[in-house]
Parts: sequence; structure tokens; C-alpha cells
Amino acid sequence: MPEPWFMDDTPSTTFPIYTRGNVGEVFPDPISPLAADYTWCGPGDPGLKDWMHDFSVERGELDPGQKIMFEIFGSYVWLNLSIARLAGARTPGMTPEQIDTAFFGNDSTLPPHRPLPNDENPAIVERCGAKLGWYMTTTELPIADEHMAAADAFVAARPDLSAIDDAALIARMRETLPLFRRIFCSHGDISNGCGFVIGALTAIATGFGKQGLDLRIAGGYGGVDSAEPSWAMWELSRLANASPEVSAAFDAGGPGLLDRLEAAGAPAAAFLTAFGAFVDRYGSRGPNEWELRSEVWGTRPEMVLTLVDLMRGAPDAESPTARHEASTARAAEALAELRATVAGVDEAAGTLEMAAAAAAAFLPARERCKTAIVKVIHEARLAARELGRRLAADGRLHDPRHVFMLRDADLEAAVAGTMADEAAHREAVYLEYAELEPPFFFVGEVPDPSTWPRRGSGAAPTPGTAGTVLAGIGGSAGSVTGTARIVRDPADPGDDFGPGDILVAPITDPAWTPLFVPAAGVVVDTGGTVSHAVIVCRELGIPCVVSAAGATGTIPDGALVAVDGDAGTVTILSV
Repeated sequence: MPEPWFMDDTPSTTFPIYTRGNVGEVFPDPISPLAADYTWCGPGDPGLKDWMHDFSVERGELDPGQKIMFEIFGSYVWLNLSIARLAGARTPGMTPEQIDTAFFGNDSTLPPHRPLPNDENPAIVERCGAKLGWYMTTTELPIADEHMAAADAFVAARPDLSAIDDAALIARMRETLPLFRRIFCSHGDISNGCGFVIGALTAIATGFGKQGLDLRIAGGYGGVDSAEPSWAMWELSRLANASPEVSAAFDAGGPGLLDRLEAAGAPAAAFLTAFGAFVDRYGSRGPNEWELRSEVWGTRPEMVLTLVDLMRGAPDAESPTARHEASTARAAEALAELRATVAGVDEAAGTLEMAAAAAAAFLPARERCKTAIVKVIHEARLAARELGRRLAADGRLHDPRHVFMLRDADLEAAVAGTMADEAAHREAVYLEYAELEPPFFFVGEVPDPSTWPRRGSGAAPTPGTAGTVLAGIGGSAGSVTGTARIVRDPADPGDDFGPGDILVAPITDPAWTPLFVPAAGVVVDTGGTVSHAVIVCRELGIPCVVSAAGATGTIPDGALVAVDGDAGTVTILSV
């Protein structure tokens, strides 16, 4: 078993319940030291404090030195579930269980909320009630646009990283910290608002026997930035199909594709120009994009070509634009139906109007803040990669990727040439932890990593047979039948996945979004009602079930399945 991780925190005694739920979708692997200091566990923590101290957490309530939400144990990031639940425990009309469902999915193994004295504190309850009132009455969130403008300006001001000295590279990285903190503060607030307003829609729909209408209403709003690359990739796929030379280059297979396109000359020029523009605009996105150590579309653009190739087989009628327009029409019909249902019930009718209008503001704003943050992270990534390249070139590091094993406070020592062996040692320990599967939650005391199973060593789920029903959470409404394809890596969906199939995935982040375009439905092992997969599927009008625990192990690849996004079920029809 690996030695204790040098960055591990000490669990809180006041707020003792921690989970990998939700945060495990963002950081599925151990977090690198540099990413910890530059993202959620660095500027992200004070950013959340800026918001939560004016909301559900009283100043002085935290244990001395405790982070407010995200801490590191066994090299993995954990979410403090006790603190996350305070929004539900202290807001009138809400419960901690509603917070669980919105952000962590339908997992009954989580321990119950432990009531705290301040849960009944009149000042806090009043503050939380006022925040809920603000969520329900907000119809515009210009702060999200302001954050995007600030991120774009920061990207535009990027110097030639290859031409500046080491100290300037470090300074460029550190310039991201205050910007990340400001945007992350808003992101936390807006994400919380998403959970509340979607929860209000769901409560009305289910309360009046109209399950699924809430999901339709929450779709088709438009302006969801994390879905935007799919539209652009679709256009690339149409350009590729329009050119015999470009199509031939794709048909020859993935390896060497970019070289073949560049060698094609003039016939491929239009495609390559559009491809270059895509990478320039969306290069910050990709698998595990919050982790600085990850390869994203801008650092490994071949991943984009794999996704474009997959889209090429989808018919023109399945364009994201057409799907979104249909989703928008269904949303309007669902809202009209629910309005008619609650007509005459004044309180429900008023809540419906407020929640529908607020959702139209909060859902796109949440994705906009997230996109802005990811752009800022990418700027730190690019500077760190250049620094790592230099330090490895002259022996100050043994490997360029070892730069991500440094903490922010180590950067000057690394430039001085004294961190090479330590960074290599950390990398070795980090990779040992990456082979382990941390538990889903713990209370009070971190389970000894020596007891954590190795990834893939546990008993495999029993494969489902015809008639097996998996229960999850309906994320995007509608029903569809199709062939299930198990995909574990968005950069390598496999040769069998194609248009009309049901995408079954362990988790999803924006790198998966292009796979939604040819898919007929989406099933995800984890996730809540405001997870990324749900929001994008609603935009595209694709039935989606999240929190379908064990779906990737239970559903046989190639099985015929029925996905019911209203009921939140997946049924195996035949194997």
C-alpha cells in the first residue's frame, strides 16, 4: 500500500460526513498537487467561503483550519456532505435529502444528516429563506456574462509562453488564482440556485401527478455553453462529409488522420481552417478538464477528430439544432400542460411561474460560470506545461509531467533545481493511489487506504438478463429503445458505438457531450438532477437516466434496452 499522501487533510469533528459523490465525477482520479492548489482545494475553498458565510454557514462554525467543502484524503478530493446538506437543513421548506438528490443522485447508502444547533438559528434560517426567495425570483444573472468576459480577456492577454522567463511563467499561473476564486464563488451560488429551482419544478409536477413535465420544462432553454462545442463539431462533421478527400482521410482510420488531412492540400483546407478555429475556441475543454494534469482538446486535438468521425455517420435530420428546436417546443407544451393542471391553485401556479422563469436563468448561467472557470484553469495548465517542459529539458525535473506533482509553494525551488527527486517520488506514490478505489463515504475517520480495493478487483456486477430493470433518476424526459453501448472513455468510444445507440457511461463531463449528438439516449452510473449529463441531454431532447448505479457493469454491451427518462428506469429487453 502507498505511504500516506503528503497533502492529506484532517477530517472535521463538527462536520464529519464526507463523500466522493458529485466530486468524484469532476475528479475521478487522485488530484495532482498543482491542481489542488490551483482549483477546488486552493482558490475554490475561499471562493465558496465568500458565498457560504453569507448563506448557510455561520462564521466561526468551522473547526480551526478546516476547509469549507473540499478536502483531500488518500490523495482524492472529498466533498464535506455535512456542510453541503446545511442548505437543505436550514432553508425553510427544504430538507437535506433534497440536496442529496439534486447533487449526488439516488444513493440510499449515504448516512442521514446529523442535526446541529445552528440548524434552528433564527438568523441563519432567515438568511437562507431570503436566499431561497432570491433564487425563485431571479430571471437574469448578468454576473455569469461578466465572468465569461473576464475569462476571455485573461485568455486574450496570454503572453507568448515560450518567450517569457521561468519567473514570468509562475507569475502567469498565479494570476489565475484570484480570478478563479471570484468565479467559483458565483458558481457555487448559482449551482445551489439550480438545485432549488429545479427541485421546485419537480415538487409541483410530481405533486400533481405529472411526473416528467418538470424535466421537459427544464429543457430547451438554450445558451448552455457546455453544449456549444457539439454544435461546432456537428458543422465539422458536415464539412468532412461534403469533401471526398476529407472523407477518405477519415475512412482510412484514426492513426495518422491529422497528418493525412494536412497532406491532402487544398481539398482539406476549409476543414482544417474550421478545425483550427474549433481548437482555438474550445481547447480548454476535454476529459477531466478541471485537472491541470489532463490532456484536453487544445493539448491533444486528435481527440476532437475522433468525435467528429463519430458524428459523420449521423443523418442531417439528427443535427443538434433540430434536436434543440424540438426540445424547446416540447418544453413549451409541457409548461402549458402543467399550467393548466395547477390552474386555480394559486400557490402552486405562482410557484410554477417563478420556478420556470428562474430555471431559464440559472441553468445556462451555471454552465457559463463553469465554462469561464475551465478557461482560467487552462491558462494555468498551459503555463505549467511550458514550465515542466523547460525544467525537464535541463534536468531540473526528471519528466515534464512531474511539474504537476509540485505545489504552488514548490515552484521557485523547482526552478532552482532542487525538486526533481521529490517530484518523481510523489509521482510514484500518486500512481499507486490511482490504482485504488476510495469508499463512497466515511464518517469521522478516514478509512485506511490499505483497506481500499484495487480498481477493478471487486466482484463484477451480475450481468443483467432480459427483463432486468435498473432504477435511477429521470434526468431528461422521454422514452427510447436502442442498442446499449458501454463507453468508458470519451476519447475512445469504440468502433461499435454509432448513431441511434444508447450511450451507457460511468460519469460524464463536457468531453462526453459530442457523444450525445448521435446517441438516442444516455444512461449514467452516477449524477444528480443538475449534473452535466442531464443539462445537456435536456438541451438536445435526449432521454437520460442518471444515478443508475452499476449500469456499465450490469447492462451487457449490445443489449437492446428501453430508457424511460420520465420514470428514471432502464429495462433490458434482450441480450
